[in-house]
Amino acid sequence: MTSNIWMKSCVVTLSVLSLLLIMIISTGKVVVVDNVTRLAKHVRRDPESGPRKKPNIIFILADDLGWNDVSYHNSSCDIHTPNIDRLAKEGVRLENYYAQSVCTPSRASFMTGLYKSRHGLENVLAAGEAGCLPNNLEIMPQILKRHGYTTHLVGKWHLGFSRRNCLPNQRGFDTFLGFHNGALDYYRHTHGNPSQPKDPDIKYFAGFDFWENEKVAEDYTGQYATHIFVKRAQEIIANHTQNEEPFFLFLSLSAVHAPLLVPQNYIEQYEGKITDQKRKIHAGMTSCMDEGIKNVTDTLQRLDVWKDTVLVFSSDNGGEVNEGASNIPLLGHKAQFTEGGIRVVGFVNSPLLSKQVQGTNYTGLMGVADWLPTFVEGIAGGSKDPKLDGVNMWESIRYGTSSPRKEYLYEVGGNCNWNEGDEPLTMYGTIRVGDWKLHLGAGGINQRIWHTDKDHRMRLTDMEIDFNKMCSSEFNTLHNIRLDPYEKHNQYQKAHNIRATLLKKLKYHCRRKVPTVPKIERKEANPQLRQGVFTPWLDDWNYLEWHPTSADKKYFKSRYCTWDSFCGCTGSFRRYRSRET
Repeated sequence: MTSNIWMKSCVVTLSVLSLLLIMIISTGKVVVVDNVTRLAKHVRRDPESGPRKKPNIIFILADDLGWNDVSYHNSSCDIHTPNIDRLAKEGVRLENYYAQSVCTPSRASFMTGLYKSRHGLENVLAAGEAGCLPNNLEIMPQILKRHGYTTHLVGKWHLGFSRRNCLPNQRGFDTFLGFHNGALDYYRHTHGNPSQPKDPDIKYFAGFDFWENEKVAEDYTGQYATHIFVKRAQEIIANHTQNEEPFFLFLSLSAVHAPLLVPQNYIEQYEGKITDQKRKIHAGMTSCMDEGIKNVTDTLQRLDVWKDTVLVFSSDNGGEVNEGASNIPLLGHKAQFTEGGIRVVGFVNSPLLSKQVQGTNYTGLMGVADWLPTFVEGIAGGSKDPKLDGVNMWESIRYGTSSPRKEYLYEVGGNCNWNEGDEPLTMYGTIRVGDWKLHLGAGGINQRIWHTDKDHRMRLTDMEIDFNKMCSSEFNTLHNIRLDPYEKHNQYQKAHNIRATLLKKLKYHCRRKVPTVPKIERKEANPQLRQGVFTPWLDDWNYLEWHPTSADKKYFKSRYCTWDSFCGCTGSFRRYRSRET
């Protein structure tokens, strides 16, 4: 009898609890006793249970920020980044994370989830070049829009603007405030140097380049670019406080890319502490960026948006040491495939991270192409796309499990058809497989290997390229990055089995390579022909239907070796040399 009463009591209790649970789920409101209210609040905010809606995604991309330019990596502590440090130390620091060696390919890989050999934008887009990110590729904002996100780009685009259908608003962004080229004057919002003599060469093109959606935005002239971009990011966040739709905000900062310009008050804190003038201004620009990131996160928290947000911070490539950056202790710099050129600062911070990983280093291998599947599959709830090179890293980062990525391709090209066992003298490339990293050819070495010493002064290593030996194996390197992170001990001539394995992997990726979007520069792009503004100057194009003219082929061949390929590492070297002369 007592047993039956106890069982009936349990059934009634469970029924009441079930009813309460149905009420909570259906109405989203809790109007019961205090203990249940507290439990419901706890469940709703527990990162393990997920947010009430799809999380907002904020991706902050710094430009040319060096490995040693944030305080938590900086042994000398000469640059102060307290807000970046706090976010990194409270989140998950990505300590084995790679981008491309220069900005356009990194941005293209971020947008497409593809290695740079598979999206076609393998080089920096100059102001007068006709190419852009191929329009046969569906990119991140377009995909996230299908999953209910509003999409916003603030800052740098640098994926082509020669045609209207190359522009951010035509590629999936609901709003855009920023510039199309690779750099701009932080106050005048111009690209190029108007004081240079009028020269037919593309490098002297100069003009205004600041846009709100597809309209020239002259009203912002005179305001410091980093301040403009941060303020717009805050406005976007504020406009979404009552909006049930999640948002994707790509805050693509121009900082700390040259030209070296920043309000004086950001430099004053470094007077007497940093003697090198470029380093001092670079430090001021970094501090200004750090302040801006604090303003963004303060807005998220003040408006109660932070609890449903995932924030990622990254650099687009290694630091440019000629402009005050430092990648110590990593070897090399921007535009090189040494660690200093491609291993970058990055972290994830969000209340949605498991508590066990908050404040930890994530040492699993990861690359910039992984963000698209991480955001779409892992965070937005989309399905896996087998065509992508990127890997969904969300569960691994969120819970601290082992990385699903086992290799990462940085570059490949040239002649893929060589016999295994022979020296691949006509193929160039760089690949990481497990702990090992292989680099072939002189491409990406830029004639000399520069690095910075502990005082941030430029130093030249003893490696100079003999033009007559550019394709010899003496420029091939093989390093165990876990044991030799500073690339001091080349194992190319010693670890034969490892070398053979990585060469085979590189050959596989070489055969999957798509045609490179040609670097064809046109004088018609000169902004002086359009009221001094960098605007689209060609009709819309379809990448799959595009064919070069005979003039295009002649120009490309004269400057880049051959039309159909870069003719091995020689072509790769010529490509880099042409960018520097």
